[in-house]
Amino acid sequence: MDGTELPQFRGTDAKECEEFIAAVVKHAYNQGKLRDDEWIADFAASCFVHDALRWWSWLDEETQGSWKMLRQAMFSRYRPLFHGKNGEEAEQFVFSVRQRALDAGKENDNDWIIASVSGSFIGNALRWHVSLDSSIRKNWELLEVAILAQYPGEGQSGPLLKYIWVVCGQKYPLINPLHPFNRIPTPAAAALAPPRTKSRGRIRLLKKNDSTISYLSKSFSNDRIGLTTSLSNALEVEYNPSSSSPHQLLIPDGQIPNYDALGARWNLTDITKGNRFVASV
Repeated sequence: MDGTELPQFRGTDAKECEEFIAAVVKHAYNQGKLRDDEWIADFAASCFVHDALRWWSWLDEETQGSWKMLRQAMFSRYRPLFHGKNGEEAEQFVFSVRQRALDAGKENDNDWIIASVSGSFIGNALRWHVSLDSSIRKNWELLEVAILAQYPGEGQSGPLLKYIWVVCGQKYPLINPLHPFNRIPTPAAAALAPPRTKSRGRIRLLKKNDSTISYLSKSFSNDRIGLTTSLSNALEVEYNPSSSSPHQLLIPDGQIPNYDALGARWNLTDITKGNRFVASV
């Protein structure tokens, strides 16, 4: 930028925002105004065009007149977006959210973090985010695990098992119930009580080419278990995490009357010739 050329800010995305702020700071330095908060704010305002100008016009006068406050407002408004392209983008997004919370001193403020990321999802990631249970969308610790589970890194399988279940005629990859995202917190054991030998969790399923997350439900009809998107209606199963052999999934607390275990039944006589089978109890 020479002496006559001014940077313009259209409000396109986070990258443009970062480049514009860097250009403003450089120009202020060249003009000997780097510490003049009001001068920089007025200069930056003269560079806003199109959508950015409309956004700036809605800011309060205090923010418009202070470069420090205006810069913070810009970073908040034009934050990185998450498209759900791959695991690398997911990792970078989670890292940037954590870093932004640390910089603002809000790393323990769940509501602040959720509010800051709620408008960052776009495209397929937005559809996936909307499909999540509200208890996950409103809890950053659960949401960040869900993001990394949904978009595993290259060469990583994430928490997904390689088994395919067919429930109600549809194929789903089965989420590992041992993953923390699917565990249900249990009360601490009483003093001197023997250690628990079983853990409890839900079975989460994902349909191929469908971002909706579902769980095996407590409903049971026609010898099949149904699906639900509600955690409150999801079936809870117990298993022994210390066992190295295949887990037996038990159904505790009479959730499905007259049944106390979960199994699988193939719809083929020879299971080596096909991969479609249904989950049943």
